[in-house]
Amino acid sequence: MREQSEMYEMGMLMDFYGSLLTENTLEVMNLYYSEDMSLAEIGETLGISRQGAHSFITKGKQQLLEFEEKLGMFSRYKKNRAMLEEIQTECEIIDSSSLSKYEAEVLANIKKHITDLIAEL
Repeated sequence: MREQSEMYEMGMLMDFYGSLLTENTLEVMNLYYSEDMSLAEIGETLGISRQGAHSFITKGKQQLLEFEEKLGMFSRYKKNRAMLEEIQTECEIIDSSSLSKYEAEVLANIKKHITDLIAEL
């Protein structure tokens, strides 16, 4: 059975690098990780053997991990998101009632920009 952490990681790696996989590999990976289909179900749906589905998944997973090792986009995403969330938390701690009107407006703008950036990630 697939663990949630593996499903999440593979889903994210497919979001970042899926377009670099072959169409067939991406389709099998999506069915396995996104649709939670079994190897037998994938084989039946696509007219391939269970072993064929397994081979696509093994190859696709290996390729995604290699892309991440070389490009590191998912690692940077996680790092940047964590930093933004930490900044957001620290901004919430600031008591805006003790700030001047201008400083309170600046803080509100910073909070809005951080919220927008996190939503875009």
